Amino acid sequence: MIRSRHWMTITALATATAAAVWLYLYTGQLEDHRSGTSLQPDLYIDQPHWTLFNQQGRVSKQLYADRLEQWPDENGARLTEPLLDISDRKQRPWQATARHGRINPDDQSILLEQDVVLRREPDKHGLVITTGQLRFTQNGDTVETEDEVVLNTGSWQFTATGLRTSLGQQRLELLNNVRGRHE
Repeated sequence: MIRSRHWMTITALATATAAAVWLYLYTGQLEDHRSGTSLQPDLYIDQPHWTLFNQQGRVSKQLYADRLEQWPDENGARLTEPLLDISDRKQRPWQATARHGRINPDDQSILLEQDVVLRREPDKHGLVITTGQLRFTQNGDTVETEDEVVLNTGSWQFTATGLRTSLGQQRLELLNNVRGRHE
């Protein structure tokens, strides 16, 4: 009888020790896992504003946003409600808006996403491009997408899949499935 109590005590103690070790390791792993997928950005800026100048000293690009966030293990930064003002090579103003965006420091491109609208300013009745995603590269002069595009200009409306343009050269390519309608 004493042996069975002794054996039960040793078994209970071993089980409690194993459970404590398991709990310690499990909570330690959870803590490591949580720190790897942070719920907070490393850095954020409310209402950031950048102004970039060309080689002649003129304003070439201005970028505004409601918020900029830099997240751990992400290259680049996230933008909320970005607004991009660009002057092309002929100093004509363009404006692009979106719900979200990303700045990629490697190739200095800006990606606008969700409800993207690009228009020539200040003419409210001129060229308007609407799409889901638009990438601005090479100091903002080259604009491209592979998404569905709606282009409105005057009484014409074009739809296509994909677009490529160089704003300073007044050339715009609609890449695939191009359809036009005149009203």
